Amino acid sequence: MKQFSWKVLFPILILSLAFGLCKKPDSELGSGDKKDSSLSAVVVFSVGESKISHFDGTEEKAQLGSTVKTGDTINTGDKGKVDLQFTNGSSIRVSPSTILDFAKLAMNTDGAVDTQVSLVSGKVFANVNKAKKEDNFSVITPTAIAGVRGTSFIVENDAKTNKAKVRVVDGAVAMAPRIPALENLSDKEIEENAEFQKLRNSVIAAEVILEKGQETSITSKNDKLESNIETLDLKKATQTVESEKLIVKTAKVTKSEEQELSTIVKVDEKTAAELVELNQSGSKEDNAAKVAEIEKKRKAIEEELASKQEAQKKKFESSLAEKPKELNNKKDIVSYYERIEKIVLTSGKYEIGAIINQENNMMIVHTEQGIKKINLDDVEEVVYDYQTKVKF
Repeated sequence: MKQFSWKVLFPILILSLAFGLCKKPDSELGSGDKKDSSLSAVVVFSVGESKISHFDGTEEKAQLGSTVKTGDTINTGDKGKVDLQFTNGSSIRVSPSTILDFAKLAMNTDGAVDTQVSLVSGKVFANVNKAKKEDNFSVITPTAIAGVRGTSFIVENDAKTNKAKVRVVDGAVAMAPRIPALENLSDKEIEENAEFQKLRNSVIAAEVILEKGQETSITSKNDKLESNIETLDLKKATQTVESEKLIVKTAKVTKSEEQELSTIVKVDEKTAAELVELNQSGSKEDNAAKVAEIEKKRKAIEEELASKQEAQKKKFESSLAEKPKELNNKKDIVSYYERIEKIVLTSGKYEIGAIINQENNMMIVHTEQGIKKINLDDVEEVVYDYQTKVKF
């Protein structure tokens, strides 16, 4: 993408299932309708070291039952991973080395839920459940906004390269360029100015649809966002939107990423409430016996959720053999599984593919010809990470 002066345009993406993409996101934490009722998200699974920085300046470890509200931030460690569940049943997994701000968690007077999270850096997996058409769920990055309805998607933001990537695993979203300066204007202000209207119309006209299995990305070398409409070169901004086409490609989603989406922890309302209550209990004033009892209950729920997640993981792995992906060559196999093996047989022959599983003395391998089952007694040697030794 061409590099433009930041006073002309900072290219950003907007994704939404419905049309009408000029609905502006809140530009400040906690902004919006004063009648909105604040909501919270609950940590339902956590591994590794991660922390929650609250809007009031306090911090806590991101653990089972921790809650986040508007203005809070989650920062996962190198091996940290956190699953959060929202009021409407939507859920996300915050990957390791990720910084995620919770820009808005609210419900308006009509009962519609508005969830806006800002991905400063890292990766987020999302399973969105929109109970109402008016519900809004968006993941914002410095170069993208992913707002979807009833779908699964992955959003990445590389803070070093200013590259944002969105991949749709299920569902469909609409995408258009975003100009921050327009977000600070009311509909009336835009309607009263022909240049503003032209710019907004160019954004709407640039809209594309991302279907299931598609992706797009955008990169900017600019380090500032132009949010002042008075200093924005409207003509150049409009020309930029009209000339820069959003490129939709086939999504390259790996097996490990699909597995991450399929194993995001979800709990029922009763369990979520119990987790929050347990997390808020056990203060310094409580005696040792009460604290021990609380930890025992928390540990029991944690083990139950871990067991369910493991069962879901095994179910996913089984599906790889039952309903295998259509991978037509070794390069496709390496792209999806991120590895490939060479299985040398006692007969002197060999098979090349990704080992999916081993069960009942059988090795299940995904090859160019499809799924093959190889008796372990017929295996002489397995050359792992074969893609590092041979170029496909």
